Amino acid sequence: MRTVAALILLLAFSSRSSPAEQILEGFTTVSGTGFAFELKAPRGWFLDDGAAHEQGLKVVFYPRDTSWDSSPAVCYVQVRTLDNRVRRVEDQVQDTLQNLRQHGEATPRARLLRVITTQDASKAQVYQITGIQSGTEEAVAYVQGKSSIHFITLSARDPAAFKTAWAAFESLVSSYEDLTQPAPANG
Repeated sequence: MRTVAALILLLAFSSRSSPAEQILEGFTTVSGTGFAFELKAPRGWFLDDGAAHEQGLKVVFYPRDTSWDSSPAVCYVQVRTLDNRVRRVEDQVQDTLQNLRQHGEATPRARLLRVITTQDASKAQVYQITGIQSGTEEAVAYVQGKSSIHFITLSARDPAAFKTAWAAFESLVSSYEDLTQPAPANG
């Protein structure tokens, strides 16, 4: 009986300290004060809610047969609460460029590539970030929320990986659904 009780305690402890979840093509909800939205991992990509916690990221995405650390292209999600300095997507884009300059990037630039309509009919403004010394290619889709800006970033080690991951990035961005919006009225 003691062995069974010890085994149950061991299993209970193990489940609390188990690694975060990695789900192939799964759904996730990102939420906080004043916001909640859902995303679906692209076909053939994992969503992982633990791989980048130490980097301050709640959820990341990367292709099957890779990992967060080894993938040539990854996507991740961030949220910025609106404040006196950042009220609109354009303000956030300028703040991103300023942060890059403060971290040693001499000539970062942002160019609006396109607007993607999301699952809930939101408009995600997609900017390409260039001029990063490491050669990293990035695109960021910004969605304006009521009290925050939600952004999904595609970061690739080189132009070929960026091009290969672009369709998955578009799929991820278009899956965005704001869960704080009222449901449409059926009429």
